[in-house]
Amino acid sequence: MKCIKITGADDLIDKFISIFSNTLQNRIVCVLSDSEGGGCEVSFPGSCSAMRIMQSMPPDIFLVRADMELAAPVVQCGSNTFSDDSLLLARYDGNESSISSEDIYAKTFSLLPQKTAEECGRCGLDCRRLAEAILKGEKREEDCFFAPGSVEVKLGGRLVELGSFPAGIIEGAVRGLVSSLKGYNEKDDISVRVKSCNQ
Repeated sequence: MKCIKITGADDLIDKFISIFSNTLQNRIVCVLSDSEGGGCEVSFPGSCSAMRIMQSMPPDIFLVRADMELAAPVVQCGSNTFSDDSLLLARYDGNESSISSEDIYAKTFSLLPQKTAEECGRCGLDCRRLAEAILKGEKREEDCFFAPGSVEVKLGGRLVELGSFPAGIIEGAVRGLVSSLKGYNEKDDISVRVKSCNQ
């Protein structure tokens, strides 16, 4: 899922969220905000029905207005002096954004695993530096070892972090095995479930 961090004046953030959500009517936008009680509030702005939101989970994009460190593109809302953020994607001054909502969506990428170089570093960078490189066009989202791919593995119902190399091996093996089966269509998703030995 894509993710943007929004900073700046609360009234302009609210206005940006409203315009952004209404512009992307065919997308599900989720907003995460700090709550007064210290928790987190979740809202789905725009013209989507509750049924469509439930059927489309997870959302297409998260807008995070919580006070947290996040290696994700940033939209700064306000007309005052802006901080010099290397993850700056767009500025919104209350009248118009420096780029359109569609371009913001297009240039935003899936949330990185938020790891330091010591925790992972398999791409040669920490997640913040990788996010900066993706925004500059020097790296691709797929360069992340944990980039979302076409293979999902769960063990005991828990999703396993899977790098692109093992994901490619699993996908190739499964497709190779089932391609000779009657009814196989390369455009269809493939689901395989292996029950535990005790069942």
